[in-house]
Amino acid sequence: MRFLLLCLLAVATPLAAGPIETDTDARVVVFGDVHGAIDEVTTLLQEVGVIDDSSNWSGGDTHLVSLGDLVDRGAGSREVVELVMKLEQQAAAAGGAVHVILGNHEVMVMTGDLRYVSRPEFAAFAGDETAAEREALYQGWLAEQPAMDEAAARKTFDSKFPPGFVGLQKAYALDGPLGSWLKQLPLAIRVNDRLYIHAGASSAIVESPLEEINESGLDELQAYMALVEKLQEGGQLARHVDFWNRRAYLNAKAEAILAEDSKARPAWFEDFLALMELEDAFLFTPESPIWYRGTAYCHPYAESFNTERMLKRTGTRQLVIGHTPYPRGAISRMEGQVLRLDTGMLKSVYKGIPSALIVEGDEEWLHYVGGESRAQPLVFNRSISQELWKQSDAELEDLLRNGRIVNIEDIGTGITKPKRLTLRKGEVEDYAVFKYEDTDPGLESKSRFVSRRHNDSDRYQYDMAAYRLDRLIDLQMVPVSVIRTVDGDEGAVGAWLPNAINERDRGEQEVPFQGHCSKDEQYRLRFIFDVLVYNEDRNLTNIMWTKKDFMLRFIDHSLAFRSTERRPKQYRKIELRVSDLTARKLEALDEETLKAELSEWLHPRQIEAIIARRDLILKEALRTDP
Repeated sequence: MRFLLLCLLAVATPLAAGPIETDTDARVVVFGDVHGAIDEVTTLLQEVGVIDDSSNWSGGDTHLVSLGDLVDRGAGSREVVELVMKLEQQAAAAGGAVHVILGNHEVMVMTGDLRYVSRPEFAAFAGDETAAEREALYQGWLAEQPAMDEAAARKTFDSKFPPGFVGLQKAYALDGPLGSWLKQLPLAIRVNDRLYIHAGASSAIVESPLEEINESGLDELQAYMALVEKLQEGGQLARHVDFWNRRAYLNAKAEAILAEDSKARPAWFEDFLALMELEDAFLFTPESPIWYRGTAYCHPYAESFNTERMLKRTGTRQLVIGHTPYPRGAISRMEGQVLRLDTGMLKSVYKGIPSALIVEGDEEWLHYVGGESRAQPLVFNRSISQELWKQSDAELEDLLRNGRIVNIEDIGTGITKPKRLTLRKGEVEDYAVFKYEDTDPGLESKSRFVSRRHNDSDRYQYDMAAYRLDRLIDLQMVPVSVIRTVDGDEGAVGAWLPNAINERDRGEQEVPFQGHCSKDEQYRLRFIFDVLVYNEDRNLTNIMWTKKDFMLRFIDHSLAFRSTERRPKQYRKIELRVSDLTARKLEALDEETLKAELSEWLHPRQIEAIIARRDLILKEALRTDP
């Protein structure tokens, strides 16, 4: 099978055209996902001075960068691609350049995943298909349908396969007028000190050279397209069968042949097997540079490790991505290491505003269509309280501390018998967990810390300390906690995680892990925090995931904060990974700050141990230098 794929690649057309690494003193203009918004992108490019009123190049030696996703959803997809193709030629003649990287939607259209192609997009290609081609498509589809009258069949067919369906397929084929250009576009490029990738940089690509990323991705794309076209031309694969149904369709055909002759091995079986292998190719996975959303969505301390590795390896300082829209504006992440530039240009769908990043000399800014001033990126609010409870930390603390208790119930788990409270303040009502076990009252103010005794303490105060330490390093993974008296008992009242599931229950209930953010990468944050606070009690019942996006949250720290200066036993052989971004947050901790913030709940010896374990983490962790 591998030999067959290598043969296909050997006859494939040339791979990425043009340089994938460029250095220039000229102005650089970057825009994100257009999605067929021809009017919006035309206005944007006119306002930033790279095209004139006739949509011809006027940018001189400017380097224009497209982050991909020129197509799908918007009526003007064909016009957008043809405009960029024209500008590429005109810019080169004027001493400038147009750099275009592939987005997932270009790949989807080329490979037959047409879920997001709108009827107006199909209609733009209606003149490129003949009546005979459309009738052949209809007859091929009709032969596989249950009996229905002609009028109903035609109506259903026209709904599923609008006029222009065949024309679009032809245009985006390997040798089609659009496909022949798109198939050789790179997936990642460097221009000066910025790296441009459509979706993001997963751990699967950060160690690969740009040349390898581009070659392997285009190998897979072109080989897949070549096999599809071969099977279509041979009559084994009908043109109406899309990306998601080809495997089942061809498998049914193969089973019918084998039912008649179990020893039959027609030549196209090899093509079918090769196609199935390519359907699982890296390009089509969530980790590929055209699909990965972790760079846009996931915790910056986890993602910054991979991002920094790639930036350092490519000699760049910022990764610019599209793919994940945010209609309010471009977003800076990881202290400027990442810029999200998809601002929802197609207003009819995303309700956003066209934008461009402009870099000229030592100056850089954002231009929004119609804007008169130079804008700067938004800095996204990562507050766990805002995300899960739609309140600030202070507002949530007020609810937990002063809200009226309308119900108290036993949780039913845990040897210290924590309780669940229902709190109400004004129109706000929410749950909280109340923990009141304290095996060493007043430990924080004792003259001596006796390790063999006090390191076995179980104290509700440690939940409060974990919350405050989390905020000191801006981790934003521990829910708010306050100290409060309930029914005569003082304890820690912590915000109850809404719509969450622990790892034990997830496994027992066979709930699939369906988040954008890698479990392994999130666990790496757990390792760092649990070593920092010396948490000996991390287990499957307190590894918590939010159900909507499977983001990790930390609870239960009443057995943490030992005076031990090494790692907890369960983490002694675990590889720690720390990005420069995370290291800066850890390095900012000092004994004076920790005493000011934590001495109400921790003994000075426990605070000293935090600093010692912080130093241990920084000493032993793998860093991002190549």
